[in-house]
Amino acid sequence: MEPNYSEYSTTELEDALANIDKERFPDRLERIKVELVSRQTSEKSSLNTVSDDFEPNEQFFKCPTCEKKIGFFSKTANKWGKKKTCPHCNSPFETSVKLKVFAIALIPALIIHLFILRPLVVSFGLHGAISTGIICGILSFLSIRYRRVRSINVT
Repeated sequence: MEPNYSEYSTTELEDALANIDKERFPDRLERIKVELVSRQTSEKSSLNTVSDDFEPNEQFFKCPTCEKKIGFFSKTANKWGKKKTCPHCNSPFETSVKLKVFAIALIPALIIHLFILRPLVVSFGLHGAISTGIICGILSFLSIRYRRVRSINVT
């Protein structure tokens, strides 16, 4: 009965290659080698697809690596530039604005602004533009995300 090497694990194939009688079973030896080579190329291609499908692990005011909270008023969050460094684990991350979140929150924010916040601010004797600033700040806050950096070079 001929063994089916396609059902063997890579470790089992390597073990079979090391222990096979090479003079008695040269055809099996060749099939093991072919199976090992085909698995190595498939593993390399799967590694390439993993790097192409980069998972940024986007977080809302959390480090994407250690997932500890980074405060909105912290030095790290308010540092200039897109690339920043986590104060907890010193790993780099970058900030991004999710326009989809911004667009979804825009209509409810406008309704709250026009019918609740602006009349309330004006009733306190303040200028109505203050409510516009508050709503814009809230929308900006809600749309910011932190994500992993693909390369480690942080400037």
